[in-house]
Amino acid sequence: MGYYSLPRRTLRGVRQLLYPRRCPFCNRVLGSVPECPDCAEELEQLRRKPGMRLDMSQHYLGDLTGGAAPFRYEGCVRAGILRAKYQAAPWAAVEMGVLLAKLAFGSEIRMYGAEPVPQAVPGMSLGYDCIVPVPPSGTRRGYNVPYLMSLPLAQALQLPLCPAALRRIRAKKHQAGLPFEERLANVAGAFRAQEPDLVEGKRILLVDDVVTTGATAAACAQALLAAGAESVFVVAMATSEFDNVPSDLAKTKENIRKR
Repeated sequence: MGYYSLPRRTLRGVRQLLYPRRCPFCNRVLGSVPECPDCAEELEQLRRKPGMRLDMSQHYLGDLTGGAAPFRYEGCVRAGILRAKYQAAPWAAVEMGVLLAKLAFGSEIRMYGAEPVPQAVPGMSLGYDCIVPVPPSGTRRGYNVPYLMSLPLAQALQLPLCPAALRRIRAKKHQAGLPFEERLANVAGAFRAQEPDLVEGKRILLVDDVVTTGATAAACAQALLAAGAESVFVVAMATSEFDNVPSDLAKTKENIRKR
């Protein structure tokens, strides 16, 4: 039974009678209001314009075919992602996934009661064969934010969601504060395609919450491509430019592969 099936939507509707829908960014009660009026202006200011594509001069994309993120990782967007990660708010991740489906892929969002539901985007799935969320760094949280963000994308693109396709095979140190090359080395070899049949010959849409340097997404892509994937493109809710990107990214890439 899919996440957006009628029985599951009905159950969530009943639950919302006790726990009304809230804005993922400021936590204001929204109910059946599609988008938060208090956050609209700031969200518009945080939009990455004119385009959402990640700049290879600011990110290490490795063997990714590219990447995109609609927002800068600042202000209320950062607050929303941190709320989803660290304040036991899985619903916030789904809400942000709905907005990602709208901004990155042009999905129309319709309200069913108090729940926003992305509508299928005709033809958009032609560029991808499946969606793979970045695996969690641990199990303590009890849920995976990129997976929850992927649910609305799978609905909008009408693509299979394959959370079992990729797993983390070793823990990583916290990335915050690490120099650029250390970030890359920290996640190099940290992922493995545990079910190669799910990805072999597939064009994969990789989903993460934030792309900072691109190190994690690049490491995931390397594992998926090694398992036979045709291509990997990453999409995230937000990104932040890394201040100290090495001038010779090709040399950095080669150094990381040798480790």
